Amino acid sequence: MYECTEAIFYDEIWKAASLKDENGNYKQELRLQMKKESQKNRFICPECGESLILNAGNIRQPYFSHYAGSDCVLTSKEQAESSRQMRYRMLLLAKSSFPDSDIREYAPLEGNMRSQILISLPDRKIALNYVSDFVKLEPLEKKNACIREKGILPVWFTPFRAEGREKLTTAEYLISAVQPVLKCIDWGRQIIYMREYDRGADRIIWENCYSLEELRLDEEGEFVCREQIEPDESRLPERRKEEKQQEEKQHRLESGRCAAGRLFRHTENITMPVYNPDQVVMRVPREEYLHQDYFYGQAVYLEAFDEYWILKKLKGEMRERTAAGAVREMFLEYADYELLHVQEKEEKERFLRQVLWALEEVRDSKEWLKAARQSLLTSN
Repeated sequence: MYECTEAIFYDEIWKAASLKDENGNYKQELRLQMKKESQKNRFICPECGESLILNAGNIRQPYFSHYAGSDCVLTSKEQAESSRQMRYRMLLLAKSSFPDSDIREYAPLEGNMRSQILISLPDRKIALNYVSDFVKLEPLEKKNACIREKGILPVWFTPFRAEGREKLTTAEYLISAVQPVLKCIDWGRQIIYMREYDRGADRIIWENCYSLEELRLDEEGEFVCREQIEPDESRLPERRKEEKQQEEKQHRLESGRCAAGRLFRHTENITMPVYNPDQVVMRVPREEYLHQDYFYGQAVYLEAFDEYWILKKLKGEMRERTAAGAVREMFLEYADYELLHVQEKEEKERFLRQVLWALEEVRDSKEWLKAARQSLLTSN
């Protein structure tokens, strides 16, 4: 059963990580209070509306879980991660399109029914929602009807599917009745595919794709494109190169994420020392680094701080150090990505502590190589 990191608590999003302080220790009074609230079924799944169980033991990080027998999409790790990524992309789209408007995640509609993103404009509301392939049709129909009854403008997003799969899923077919142009987000490559579906002929009759950065929503819930991505044959080699670079970047991020998971498991049963970045690495502002000829040590750029971090030397034979250094670099690329995108302050601080712990305490090349092997096993 997949572990949920957040739940709805009295109509607000509440994160299980809030149970711990900046040093990773439980806030015991809050922990006891929230365990009691859990027994009263006060924590609600934002996707399916079912009650969640708060798990706050001493071995693993606190999390929520569904009761046995639940068929919520969030009980699947793959579907939960896809849903999280899609919600994050929808949130960025909403903020870039309406920077001065009230935008809420998991805004209440009726009862336990919620819109993943709700944009409140002066004269209307727009609901952005992602439809998983595994969503149950009855709740989807009820949600669509509820949104329309309340006079809210719906915009539905569907999963990206590889070329050649023209037949729609049942959920997509249902959405196509109210939204003929399907909007499919490929969040890995930052692209939205627009597909117009002919229900009578049961086929896709038009398709195009756009960069997420080039799109904005207008007040009618329609996309306004700054620049359409045309199928220019002269740019085909360049586009393929860009796609390959993006795929390689995603692979490195995934490898770094898996390595981090392997390393961070060591921190679950220990009290980590609190490090400052300056204690662990040499921090060099980007402009200063680019004007220097040489720094002794492995350098990795972190966009989250706009700095180059000069890392301490690893232990081991030269060949091991070289391979382990590559793993450590992928680990920091993933860490930089998370530090840029994690919104919750306490969660970001806790993650940074784990990163600094790994850089300071894990100096043996063999440990980094073990983490790399574990990441390969996980990805396969």
